[in-house]
Amino acid sequence: MLKRFTARLFRSEPKRSVRRTLPQAVLTQACVTAMHDCLLPEMRRDHEGIAYLLGQSDGSTTLVVAAIRPDAVTTRGSFNVSAPAMARVVRKATDYGLQVVGQVHTHPGDAYHSDGDNKGARIAYSGYVSIVIPVYGRHLPKLEGIAAFMFRAGDGFVVLDPTRVLITPARVH
Repeated sequence: MLKRFTARLFRSEPKRSVRRTLPQAVLTQACVTAMHDCLLPEMRRDHEGIAYLLGQSDGSTTLVVAAIRPDAVTTRGSFNVSAPAMARVVRKATDYGLQVVGQVHTHPGDAYHSDGDNKGARIAYSGYVSIVIPVYGRHLPKLEGIAAFMFRAGDGFVVLDPTRVLITPARVH
């Protein structure tokens, strides 16, 4: 036991430092506009809407560059995306060299992650973002009143601090 302790203490390789970064989601302004466009047909019908977010993630920082509208069955209080429709979303992301890094959907009232949202997530891996927009998304392209979550292995969907949901403009001055 002492031998193992001293071997670890005096090993020749440097000790790796563990750097913890706060999880964050970075969305392009063009993506926020695309989210609005994807959800608009359901907004007009007072139905919940769903769009998937495409980009890249390292498990802590998720960069979202595009949104895609899946074929879905929607109602005033729910949405459902079939497995074949989800496969088409994944194929389209792959065609562009991207990942499906999240989802955005609307609620009729307040934004929160319901039990159905947790159970119905078709994809869930560390870094996967779920954004819930209130009032059927009528405030878009503003993200007022949203609730944002990030999936963490072992923890499920955890609340993402709103200050960690960033929108980057197309042009930086």
